[in-house]
Amino acid sequence: MNNDDKLREQLKSEPVPDRLRPENIKKMLDEQAPKKKRSGISVAGRITAAAAACAVIGGTAAYTMNNGKINRKSADSLIKEGSAVTAPDGTTAAPEQELKKLESYMSGAKDYEQVYTMFKDAADRAEKERKLQEKRNRYKNDVVYGAEVEEDIEFADTGSGAVESGLDSPDASAPDFEIAPDVELGTEPATEPNAEPDTEPVTEPDTEPATEPDTEPATEPDEETPEHSDTYHQEQNVLEADIVKTDGRHIYYICSPNDEEYINHPTLRVADVKNGEFTGNYSVDIKNDIAPDAQPYSISITDMYIYNDMIVVIGTNNDSAYLNSNFATRTAQRCGTTFAAFYTTGDEPQLIDVYSQDGYYNDVRISPDGYMLLITNYSTCSFKEVEESNEPVNYIPCCGMGDDCDILPPEDILLPEGGFGTSDWLSYSVVGSIDLNESGAPSVHDTKTLAGYSGSIYCSADNLYTASDRWDTSNVTDITRISVSGGDIVPMASGVINGTVKDQFSMSEYDGYFRVAATYTEFKETFHRFDTDDGFFEGIIDYFTSSDEGYYSYERVNQDSRVYVMDMDLNIVGSVDGLGKDEEIKSASFSGNMAYVVTFRQTDPLYAVDLSDPTAPVVLDEFKINGFSTYMQSWGEGLLFGFGQDANDTGRITGVRMTMFDNSDPNDLKAADVYTWDNIYYDEYYTGTEFSSTAVWDRKALLIAPEKNLIGVPINILNYSDDWYDRENTTKYEFFSFEDGSFVHKGEISETFSDVATTGFSDYNRALYIGDYVYVLSGSKFVSADIETLEITDELTFDTPQSYGAY
Repeated sequence: MNNDDKLREQLKSEPVPDRLRPENIKKMLDEQAPKKKRSGISVAGRITAAAAACAVIGGTAAYTMNNGKINRKSADSLIKEGSAVTAPDGTTAAPEQELKKLESYMSGAKDYEQVYTMFKDAADRAEKERKLQEKRNRYKNDVVYGAEVEEDIEFADTGSGAVESGLDSPDASAPDFEIAPDVELGTEPATEPNAEPDTEPVTEPDTEPATEPDTEPATEPDEETPEHSDTYHQEQNVLEADIVKTDGRHIYYICSPNDEEYINHPTLRVADVKNGEFTGNYSVDIKNDIAPDAQPYSISITDMYIYNDMIVVIGTNNDSAYLNSNFATRTAQRCGTTFAAFYTTGDEPQLIDVYSQDGYYNDVRISPDGYMLLITNYSTCSFKEVEESNEPVNYIPCCGMGDDCDILPPEDILLPEGGFGTSDWLSYSVVGSIDLNESGAPSVHDTKTLAGYSGSIYCSADNLYTASDRWDTSNVTDITRISVSGGDIVPMASGVINGTVKDQFSMSEYDGYFRVAATYTEFKETFHRFDTDDGFFEGIIDYFTSSDEGYYSYERVNQDSRVYVMDMDLNIVGSVDGLGKDEEIKSASFSGNMAYVVTFRQTDPLYAVDLSDPTAPVVLDEFKINGFSTYMQSWGEGLLFGFGQDANDTGRITGVRMTMFDNSDPNDLKAADVYTWDNIYYDEYYTGTEFSSTAVWDRKALLIAPEKNLIGVPINILNYSDDWYDRENTTKYEFFSFEDGSFVHKGEISETFSDVATTGFSDYNRALYIGDYVYVLSGSKFVSADIETLEITDELTFDTPQSYGAY
């Protein structure tokens, strides 16, 4: 069908208002138009253009109301029966159909070309967005009527219709966003290389009842191996990594000390311990083992495991020469590669093998059946670079053990149902399954990648859950369940909820149900039409081009938190909302059939939600206290430990706080005791004393051992004077017990210094216990002390100018 036929069809199908009929437009033009022609456009040509524009207006309006931004709705309204929506011009669109649940990441790609085509579509949409924005800016400032028309905006006379040269189709793209200053819209689809952690200090709270610590099978237990602590795991028997581990006879600790030239050296420290004494030590230079010729600062280490007589050190390699060494055809590399270096345990660990997986380190777990699940976030180079050399190696992640690295096959690339959105880069979440059941011989079992995905991930004993934000007028989250039983990575189900999931600890699988806490934000969408007072033609052009007619702004009108219960097919079976109006979730803890949720704006409301009936969750109580807890963990029967920041009545942070909540009666929550480290300021220039703790954003920095009635907290103290450079730093690790309803201070290990660069001392950031002794650790010094009296029994100092923890 040619343009003439299309326009005739439009005129027949879409009624044109009398005031916009060609004869009436001609009359108006004759009355308003200047005598001379403008830019070679005759009056007849203008009439033809206007008539064509009028014919298209009806179809354009119908399109924008039914397919554009006007009709976007929240998950609640999509799941339910649709309701009418009012358009900017006052018209009302027809109700939408019920939401069909997106089957995202449920199947792999047919071939690499399918991935490339989806990537190209996303890049094309991004390019159109840029062009349309340029046109909006140009049309908004141009004066079309009563002035000279730009030469490139001409209408070709085609008889019955007209086509505007250089303009995209009306439905090329939707209007751009303009966000209110106080609104945060979800997460970016990809993380820039070497990105710093989020500035807001938020710690991952635990989500299961307190249990005896799981001991990783690093060595066969015998009568000579004393009882020792371990990383507290979110899910029982699903092992989590940390920067320190112990097998009861050695302490393994990873850090990044600097040499005399202040070049960091990722290091594994090994300390032999017995009865509170250090009997030997050994250091492993990870960079020398992984990539000895790599550039300085290109190797970093993050986490560690001890499992089946193997040490697993996890880090990132950003050295471009190393990354491209196995792929001569790779023309560009946007982000680094995560590695898992496997060592023997013992006094002097030796390298066994190295596994590499494209992307920056996200998280890792070891399942109960002995498979390590390594999760990375990978982002390609821009599509323009990929397009120059259309080789899959440039846009498909690779992985492998040792030198046996290759890109993933198409069937292992799981695709989203709705494409990759609008982006010049393609992001992936890569999940590698490594078999650790044979000591000294780790092997790759399975690998899958979620193309176009970036979000929170939670892992239970049998399943891995992904939670990906998707923003419209309000925000929704797509959730996918992936089975990881037996090391096989198999997508099983997908679903959708309202709100944003803060982190993995806001999710929990229990008794055949998946529970998730989310903060929901709703926005008022306002359409702003471009100013058309400059002339009639500008209004016609704006209307004709549809997406150039104006823009949308968004104002937050509602925010609260919810708890959803979903079945294993990820259908919502029950939910409760309205928690913390105008507040966001700071932490959550799932304990059996109970959920405890902390929100914050000025005070710290702790909500107790009964989930015993999955179809009808009930809020039992709300307890308010100043400040907020960024981490919560069960402490014995009827007690819930919370750690975070203290605040005054206005919500201003005033220091560090730990709280023991009494939840013995969920209908009557209360604080059994509160302990605070309060900032002290002497004047308006904030001279005085400030308290902080790495545990506010890193819950693993705490030592929480109910079985020993022991709580350890790292505290940093900064004393300011009138002279900014004249300040004193104190790092300490304080120990408490909880007796007769109160926190009891047992003692502390501390160091005070004025200049880190001079003293070479780094903060205490971990503690553990072995038998009757506690060990306080930093990158530059280990200290042991009696677990009851806190009297120091031994010290081990490392001779480096400056030494930081792995983080």
